[in-house]
Amino acid sequence: MKHTRRPFERMHRIHQAIRDGRLPNCSSLAEELEVTPKTVMRDITFMRDNFRLPLVYDAERHGYRYEGDVSDFPSFEIGAEEIAALFFTRTALESIRGTELAGRLREAFGKLTRSIGDRVALDWADLDEAFSRKVPNMPAREVKLFGELADAVVRQLGIGFHYRKLGGDAAETRKVRPLHLGEVDGGWYLIAFDEVREALRTFALPRITRLKVGTKHFDRPPGFDGREHLRRSFGIWSGEGESSVVRVILSDYAARLAQERRWHPTQEVKVLDAKGDRVEVSFEAGALQEVVRWVLSFGSKAKVIAPRELKSLVRDEVKKMAG
Repeated sequence: MKHTRRPFERMHRIHQAIRDGRLPNCSSLAEELEVTPKTVMRDITFMRDNFRLPLVYDAERHGYRYEGDVSDFPSFEIGAEEIAALFFTRTALESIRGTELAGRLREAFGKLTRSIGDRVALDWADLDEAFSRKVPNMPAREVKLFGELADAVVRQLGIGFHYRKLGGDAAETRKVRPLHLGEVDGGWYLIAFDEVREALRTFALPRITRLKVGTKHFDRPPGFDGREHLRRSFGIWSGEGESSVVRVILSDYAARLAQERRWHPTQEVKVLDAKGDRVEVSFEAGALQEVVRWVLSFGSKAKVIAPRELKSLVRDEVKKMAG
């Protein structure tokens, strides 16, 4: 069985033969590279047109040579942004592995990396040594559920399922129109229009059971944007009605952390002292449930300034924690 060399490898071999002064032609190169003369011709044309190599055919000596000095073979350079984009695209696929969607994305990603693989040596093992991304493993049940939900979202089909709220004693029956799937802090959530409550609701995938995809097609609400819906949220819950401006003073390590991280798209950080040990963090939030947990995570290093409702919620939770 013949070994099929990649185009980049073939072109480098052709370059070496020409630079050594061997005056190779399509026939001799085809025999050496174990390909057809037509394939060699395509490689030579690519080298001349895309790499701008001064290749000419010497009719008297029946072979190719360089018209001028060519010491090194041109390389296809991939920059920092391209490496980052490729790496994060590849790692993002890990969170939805096993689904039909992941298969399609992996196929498309494979075509992209194979195309540059012909022109650049890209060793994923080296990248894995240099970078890592903590990606939660989805249980087999959730992988299957994700694939079914993704299919329903794309095909705009109504669905029904049982759902248990975090504080609920039992699961409730829901009938919804699935609009958007989003990953927030390592967890996948479904944003859907609840037909009984006649409002948008957010559902965590691990708490969805007994899913049934219907056959009835629905039209997406005009102007609905899943990304924008999540943008208004702190975490995953967007809340109903008007959003409020959250203002929290953080001190010590929490203040330094606030200057390094971005918890919300509208976040602003105002430094209150010369050392940066006290800052005021402000952002708009449509719901306060997760903001309460965020504030409590800093303990005594956080002081709520506004809104009044958030101050009350934090105060009540601290009292309950104290027994």
